[in-house]
Amino acid sequence: MPMNKPKVFCVGFHKTGTTSIGKALEALGLKNVHGAGLIRSAVGDRRMMEMLFREDYELFFKLAESYDSFNDNPWFKIYKTLDQHFPNSKFILTLREEKEWYESAVRYFGKSSSAMRLWLYGKGNPHENRERFVNVYRKHNLEVQDYFTHRPSDLLVLPLNELNKMNKITSFLGLPENGIVFPHYNKGHDH
Repeated sequence: MPMNKPKVFCVGFHKTGTTSIGKALEALGLKNVHGAGLIRSAVGDRRMMEMLFREDYELFFKLAESYDSFNDNPWFKIYKTLDQHFPNSKFILTLREEKEWYESAVRYFGKSSSAMRLWLYGKGNPHENRERFVNVYRKHNLEVQDYFTHRPSDLLVLPLNELNKMNKITSFLGLPENGIVFPHYNKGHDH
């Protein structure tokens, strides 16, 4: 992706097709970062989580310089900071029906907790915190849309069940269609 192209931040929660959208963006020629692995590799899990809890994103910005698109944790939660640091970026909000999303999160995470989910939700275990998880998910989706109310050309809202996702993505990003079909990774494994 040429340097004058905007960065693309996928701001949909995990379990909303994040792997698939990352692969779709890669198929369009964007160098993609999926999840926290890049930061975790650079500083370790404990330091990464300390930085997130402190809202110290300088290393995230530095590592992001070499990539075009980002999806999954922690990128979707820090979208306002990313928008300020990377002006003219584009944002894609993937959505999934709340009940399906929660059930997928429970199947995927089970009764386990993690520091990342504690940071995201204030509770680490979706199985025992349904109301908390669904409320955080719902609030995030509404806040993202509200944040971009006066900048509709910077946000693409893309429901998981949307038809013609690749056409919408390429049109939104101003890229040629190239006949690429939107991939469906982790289908049956709850994206």
